[in-house]
Amino acid sequence: MTIQWYPGHMTRAKRMIVEQLRVVDGVLEVVDARVPLSSRNPELKELSKKPQIIVLTKTDLADQAQTKRWIAHWASEGVEVVATNLLSGSGLAELRRLVEVTFPALKRPPRLLVVGIPNVGKSTLINGLTRRRGAQVGARPGVTRGQQWLSAPGMLLLDSPGILWPKFEDQEVARKLAAVASIRDEVFDQVEIAWWLVKFLHQEYPTALMERYGELDPDNPLEDIGGKRGCLLRGGIVDLNQAAAIVLKDFRTGKLGFITLDNLEEGGKE
Repeated sequence: MTIQWYPGHMTRAKRMIVEQLRVVDGVLEVVDARVPLSSRNPELKELSKKPQIIVLTKTDLADQAQTKRWIAHWASEGVEVVATNLLSGSGLAELRRLVEVTFPALKRPPRLLVVGIPNVGKSTLINGLTRRRGAQVGARPGVTRGQQWLSAPGMLLLDSPGILWPKFEDQEVARKLAAVASIRDEVFDQVEIAWWLVKFLHQEYPTALMERYGELDPDNPLEDIGGKRGCLLRGGIVDLNQAAAIVLKDFRTGKLGFITLDNLEEGGKE
């Protein structure tokens, strides 16, 4: 299976972002802490040389040790980064302070463009910074539409749609983005992605599956999970699609533990 997802609205959104970059002072790039490298759109780097701050979201779902390694890695390269937990509001005060010191010469609040791929938490970040429900939030990737300026303490924020890049040269990246729901579930085979995820967890987080599902058949773990969760068709046949949906949901909601899919030791070079 080859995963590619670049619907027409993303082409239009990219043109919109190019226009927006002309009127802002800097960029807040929102990045999912579970995929800190894979969730960075390589095209965004090329679009602007204006000051940029990486805002790590969903740290409450990620491997904390890996998150610390990624932050240290970026800091060593001179990249400004703030780790946040948008559910609790942790990290937002630090982000406000960093914005303040990044634009000391401005006589007005800095204008910042909030960018990122789908489903990384851009709208939730804006809501947290503005301290009100100022931006529409959806559970599906690509739900944010249009553009709107919003006033937050110490800054003005410009929302932007979540965009990917036209072609995934590395299908491993595509699988990771599918697992964290930055690609619509309808675009890929969920059974295949769940198989990939189970294999990854077996290698990198060996206790995660056992703690959630108990002992599993190493040759047919997904079928075993489906059987234990009652995902059965007529004749007692395991419904692998339903089993895959359970695994993906458990991963996405943190029920499999704190997991990061991008291992710095394997993919730290940018």
